[in-house]
This record gives sequence, C-alpha cells and structure tokens, in this order.
Amino acid sequence: MIGIGLLLLAIVLFLLHRFYPALLIFFGFVTNGYQIIPPKLIMSGAPTDKLTDLALAFLLVTLIANSRDLFLLIRKEQVFKWIGIFVAFVALDGLYSIWMQGYEIGGVIRVFRVNLFLLTFGILFIVPDKVLKDIFHIIASITVIQSILFLIQIPLNITLLNSTMSGSEVATSLVENSTFTRFYNTPIFLTPVLFYYLFLFQYKSKLIQRIVLFILLLTVLAPLHRVYIFSFFITVTLFVLLQQSQSKRTFYVAMLAIIIYAVSMVDIVSSRIEEGIVDLQKTFTTGQSLVTTDYGTNTFAYRMAHLFERVNYITQKPEGYVFGIGLLSEDSKQTEKLSFEVGPYDERIGRVSQINTGDIAWSLLVLQLGFVGTILCIVMMIKLIQLFYQHRSIPFAKVGLLTVAVVLLISFAGTELLMIPFRTLIVLLAVIVIKEKCNFLVRRTNKVVPVTKMSTIKIKEVDSIIIHS
Repeated sequence: MIGIGLLLLAIVLFLLHRFYPALLIFFGFVTNGYQIIPPKLIMSGAPTDKLTDLALAFLLVTLIANSRDLFLLIRKEQVFKWIGIFVAFVALDGLYSIWMQGYEIGGVIRVFRVNLFLLTFGILFIVPDKVLKDIFHIIASITVIQSILFLIQIPLNITLLNSTMSGSEVATSLVENSTFTRFYNTPIFLTPVLFYYLFLFQYKSKLIQRIVLFILLLTVLAPLHRVYIFSFFITVTLFVLLQQSQSKRTFYVAMLAIIIYAVSMVDIVSSRIEEGIVDLQKTFTTGQSLVTTDYGTNTFAYRMAHLFERVNYITQKPEGYVFGIGLLSEDSKQTEKLSFEVGPYDERIGRVSQINTGDIAWSLLVLQLGFVGTILCIVMMIKLIQLFYQHRSIPFAKVGLLTVAVVLLISFAGTELLMIPFRTLIVLLAVIVIKEKCNFLVRRTNKVVPVTKMSTIKIKEVDSIIIHS
C-alpha cells in the first residue's frame, strides 16, 4: 500500500501548491521508481502492479482540478493545440475500436492511456518555472547515479536498475563471440540529461563536470546500441557546427573526434560498427527481398519488413488508412486473428508478437493509428521542434531540440518516441521554454497578464519591465 499512500500524498501536496515534492513522486511513478526503487516494494498490496497507473491517476485528478487551464493552453499555444488534436484523434480511434471493431474496453484503455501523458502540460504550466527547473535538475542528478549503477552492472553481470518499462523484466544479451553482456535498462532520461550537462549546467569544479560527462558518455556507449550512438554523435556534431561560437566549435569538434577515434579502437565496438555497415549494405543491395532476407543477421531489413508488413495490412481496407486496426493490445483476444510473420518471438504466448515491438516506433503508430494518426504525430513533433528552435537562445530549448532530434533518429530502431517517460519529459521541457518566453515578455510590459494568456502578448506592445509572480 506504499504506492497508494504516495499517490494520495502527491495529490494532496499538488492541490495545496506544494509542487516540488508532488512532482518528485509523480516522476518517480513515471520512471518505474527512478529505476532504482523496486516496484514490487512500492506496489505491494495495490490493485495494479504498474507504477505508471499511479502516475496516470495523479495526472487525471490534477488535470480535472485544473481543467480550465488545460483548455486555455490548448487554445492559446500552438504546440499544445496540436498535442490536444493528436490526443483527441487517439480518443476517436478508441471509440472506433470499441464500437466498430468490438475490441475489449480494457484493452483499448490500456493502449489509449499512454497518450494522456502528453496532457501533462495542463498541470505543469501552473507550477513556477523555478520549481520545474529544480525538478529537472534533481532528475539529472538521479540520472548520473543511475548511470553509475548501469556501468557497474556490466563487469558484475548483475541487474541493478529496473527496466525502463513498468512491469517488464530487464532484457540482456551477449555480444557475439564475446563475454560482454549488453544491458537494455539504460537510464530513461540519459539523452536529455547528457545534453543538459553538455550545454546548460556547469559545476563550479571543472573536474566534477568532466567526471559527470565521462560517466554519461560511457553510459551512451556501453549498451553498444549502434543507431543510438550514431544518432547522438551526429546530432551533437551538427549542433556544434551550426550553433556554437568559433572557439567552442573547435573545442567540441576536437573532443568529439578524439572520443570517436578512441572508441573505434576498442575491438568490441569496432566489431559492432562493422556489423552495422554490413547490415546497411545488405539491406540496400539491388535485388534483395524483404521476404527472403535473413533477419537474424540483418536487423535493419527486419525493421523495414516489420513496417511494410503492417502498412500492407492496414491498406487492405479504406478505414485502415484513417484508423489502422485501432487501439488493439497484444493480450486482447482479437490479436489471435492477426497473422503477421515478422516480429519478435514471445515465449510467454508461444508465437510472434503481433502488436508489440521494441524495434521500430513507426510500425506501432501506423498499425494502431493509421496514416492520419501517424501524420498528426509527425505534425506534433514538428511543432515541438519549431518551438525549441525558435527559442533556442533559451538554454532548455537546446536540450529539448537535441533530445527530440535524437529520439526521431532512433525511432526506426526503438520505441522511445511512444514511451511515457519521453512524452512526459519533453512536455516538461516545452513548458519550461514557454514559461521562459512568457516571463521575458512580461518583464518587458506594463501589463499584468494571466499566465495562460502570456503567449498572446504581441512583441510590439512590449516596452518596460514589470513582473508579477
């Protein structure tokens, strides 16, 4: 009952405007106990075994209490408007799934609830921006601790962090022709936190700063996730070349070059890089067929086959273009009627997974939301990119922009784009950036503007400095 007690405490604290401890509990639920606290300890005696269910309960109660702010923000801010449109479409897809497809209500709700976390901006916007920044900083500090524990796992070959997905076991695998174990429970906020320490937060001690960066960079490399490593370094390189001053540009590029060269000299890493190059060559070789390709040695071809098989399936019916197959979960009875051949083998059910995939986010989007829902998701991500890019002079906007860029690049090799932690944190960053933008405008105007209307202030009205908080 610890979890239920923490949930009630978080709700009461938030409604009493004790935002800091309330949001710490909330993000603890979102991150599966910050990947450190055993979920079974927290959820003992609770009616559910998933911490994200407690996070959802907190979100729904506080959203209802602040529903007016939610709707005002959707009306006034472009990025929130598109988030609202996307969530509304998913809700419509849910109704289609229940009424037209006859899916079980419980299964539809399980799929739909993930998208509700995009509405977190409705409660975060009433929180002072200083508190939101403090929350992000404590998350960053916890991520450094998580990274240390993650790295310790490898030589000891034991699991020290929870899975990033609530209720899931930690996946591991041995690198071929090696005794090196790859752990897949990397710190869930590793990407934004590394950008935070690279381009925003600086310790007074340069030694501590370098140690923290070394730990985080090593954690990026340790899982030997080729697409992630490539996406991270290409994003940082492009950002440095396009945004930094000449002196910083030289320093960062030199540092990246040294790191890449040093890493490529490690046998196990160079072997993984060579495998990736061969993988791409086989995939794009003329005459190759996705049907006959050996997916065991060609993972990119597997992902393409996975996507195209789903695309071909939903285009068999006109409504598939709009809604896909609907919000169908893996454990629903109707899933047994599907006959997809490409997918990860699920030993628990003794067949290929028809819905779940840990390899490509777009397969799941197209399958469950059709082309219309997928396009709306893309528009929503574009609006987030526009927000962060337009206000890139705000430090947190840089963190948001780079994080979205990396997640989009790895979306063909993972599903982080669809995960609750990413969606919650990217909304947190968007709210911080918008509040920073609004505070800048309010400081330069004589008008006292309600927080939900700050974004409507016109630049030409802005003259002098007054701030009311």
